[in-house]
Amino acid sequence: MESGWFMLIVLAVMGGLIAYLGDKIGSKVGKRKIKLMGLRPKYTSILVTIMTGISIAVVTLGVMSVLSENARVALFGMNKLRQQQHVLEEQRDRLLAEADKLAREMQEKNDLLADNEVKLASQEEQLDGANDRLRLTLLDLEQVQAARDDASAQLGIVQTAFNQVHADLATAQGEIEELEHTKAGLTKTVAALDERNRLLNESMLTVREGTVLFRVGEVLSSSVLTAGQSQDETRSQLSGIMVNINNMIRQRLNITDEKAVLLYISPDEFERTVQELSNSPKASKLIRVTAAGNIITGEPALVHVNVYDNNLVYNRGREVYTEYFTSEEIESGTELQLLHFLHNVNRSAQADGILPDPLSGNVGALTAVEMFDTISRMKAYGNTGLTLRAVTTQNIFTAGPLRIEIRVEPNRR
Repeated sequence: MESGWFMLIVLAVMGGLIAYLGDKIGSKVGKRKIKLMGLRPKYTSILVTIMTGISIAVVTLGVMSVLSENARVALFGMNKLRQQQHVLEEQRDRLLAEADKLAREMQEKNDLLADNEVKLASQEEQLDGANDRLRLTLLDLEQVQAARDDASAQLGIVQTAFNQVHADLATAQGEIEELEHTKAGLTKTVAALDERNRLLNESMLTVREGTVLFRVGEVLSSSVLTAGQSQDETRSQLSGIMVNINNMIRQRLNITDEKAVLLYISPDEFERTVQELSNSPKASKLIRVTAAGNIITGEPALVHVNVYDNNLVYNRGREVYTEYFTSEEIESGTELQLLHFLHNVNRSAQADGILPDPLSGNVGALTAVEMFDTISRMKAYGNTGLTLRAVTTQNIFTAGPLRIEIRVEPNRR
C-alpha cells in the first residue's frame, strides 16, 4: 500500500514536471517561432505538445515498470498470464472432475460400509445366539459329566463291595450258618419278639452273690461338652454329668435319699479329664461314661470317662450303605439277606466314625415292626432282584445312634 502511494506521488511529480517543461518549451518555440524538421511554428508547437504527452506516458509506464512488478507483468507478461490462466483452468477442471469421481467413489464406499454394518449386526446377532446355545450346551455337558462322575463313583463303590463280598465269601459261610439259626425267630410275631426281649432283660448276669446292675464297659451316659473353656467351667459341667448319673442310679435302685452317693470316679482321672478338655481347642467333644467293672447292686459304681471328638458323620438323607441282591439270593432267605445287610451297614458306619455300643458292638437297631415291613417289601421283588439302601433319617454324630430307613428298590442293574 505504501509503495502504491509512493508510485502515485512519483508519477504526479514527473508528469507535472514534464508538462511544465513541455509548456515552457512550447512557449519558447511559439515566441521565437522556432521550426523543427521544416515545420511551421504552429505545427512545431503541436509536435512539442505531442512529444510532451508521449514523454509523460513513457515516463509513467517506465516508473510503473520500475516500481511495480504487477505493472511489468501486465505490460509485458499478459500472454504468459493468459497461458498460465488456461493451464490453471484446465487443472481446476481436472481437479473438479477428480473430486466428482472421488465423491461418487466415496458414496459407493459409504453405501458398501452401510451394507457391511447391517450384515455385521446380523452376524453379531447370530453369534450371540450361537454363544447362548454354546453356553447351554456347556451347562448340559457339565451336568452330564457330573452325572457320569457320580455314576462312576457309585460303580466304584459297588465294584468294591462286590469284590469284598466275593473275597469274604469263604469266611461268611460260618456267619451264614449262624444267621440261619435266627431265621425262624424273624418269622415270629412282634409280640413274641417283645416277650423274648423282656425275658432277656430279666436274665441278668450275676457275679459273686448279687444282681449285676451294670456290666463292665456298659455306657452309663453320653453327653456333649464344648472343649477349650476355663477349668472351672469344665469342672462344673463334668460334675453336673456325674450328678445326673448318680441320680439315674438312685432312681433305678428306688433310693429316696437325694444325698446318697452311688457313683465313684478316681479324682486323678477326673482332673485329667478336666485338663484335657480345657487345654483342647474349642470344639464339640463327646463325654462317654462307662462302667469300670461289673457293678453289683449295693456297691459303689466305679466308672471311667472317655473323651471323643463329636463330629458330624452323616447329614440327614445320606446314603450309608447300598447292596444289591439277585432273585436267587432273595429266594434263598429274605431274612438272612436282611441280617447280612444290617451287619454290613453296622460295619460301614463304624468305619466312618460312629462309636458302637461297647457291649453289643452295634451303632443302632431296627424295631421289629421295621424289620417285618422291610422283609415284606423285599419279598415283593423276589422275582426281579432288588437293591437295599440304608439312608439316614437325621444328622448323625460320632455319639450315634445310627437312625436309618431302609429303601427297597427293584434291581435295575
